[in-house]
Amino acid sequence: MDIKYKIKLVEVLRLRPADLGYINVVNLSSDCLEALMQNNSELLEKELAEIVSDENADEKVRVIAASLKTQLLWMATSDALDKACAEMTDEGLEDFDDDFPVEETWESKLYREKQGNSKEREKAFKEGKRFVADLTKDELVKQYCEFILQKYPQLKDGFDNGLYRIGMNDFHEHIGIHGKEYLLPQKDNTKVYMARREVMPELNRMIDEIFIKELDFWKSEYKKWLELRHETRISKKSIKMFFEERGKHASENVLDKMKMGM
Repeated sequence: MDIKYKIKLVEVLRLRPADLGYINVVNLSSDCLEALMQNNSELLEKELAEIVSDENADEKVRVIAASLKTQLLWMATSDALDKACAEMTDEGLEDFDDDFPVEETWESKLYREKQGNSKEREKAFKEGKRFVADLTKDELVKQYCEFILQKYPQLKDGFDNGLYRIGMNDFHEHIGIHGKEYLLPQKDNTKVYMARREVMPELNRMIDEIFIKELDFWKSEYKKWLELRHETRISKKSIKMFFEERGKHASENVLDKMKMGM
């Protein structure tokens, strides 16, 4: 994808540096990219929706497309709200007497809802700040991992970097600090930073543990698989192939333990 299209996608979706890798995951048509250059995002929304609904597409690609589509819709809604609020202020709507009977327009409804959403977000952030403050770094790591595994159970079939990154953001959204991490007290901001660094290795350890608990079962199934293929040689390559045929992506650690135990 040409750099000008990548830059435009970053501007339209307002992606953060950590999310830039998602751009290369979804395959967009040249018509869609050219339309974006003309500030028309209708085709982008349509093509992302098509990817999400494509049952033959890779699961990771569908999840990332869903995330980008949600981001696009949120940006469009947010811009509409900001525009409506600005127009209402310019027109002096805030000066109306509360008792004056005025029919609620869509603009005033959006303004009211945005004000309510703002209060809800502020409330959520205060709760999230208390949540982070009450946990140790290790407890926070555990909360990250348990949340991500619960929301994306397909990770139990093998670690996926894309789902891991999306899950990290989702956790911050869940506890109410997404986009406001910098407003946390310095001590808690540092705690969050240190915890995030340990989530990936801990997730990998937990996923490996799931495989290892069922290692006897997998060994038995692997032997049957070898017999059906009329093979006798045990290798990491064939063990990996065995798992992949079952939709599993075992780590090198699991593959080594499986081979050693045969």
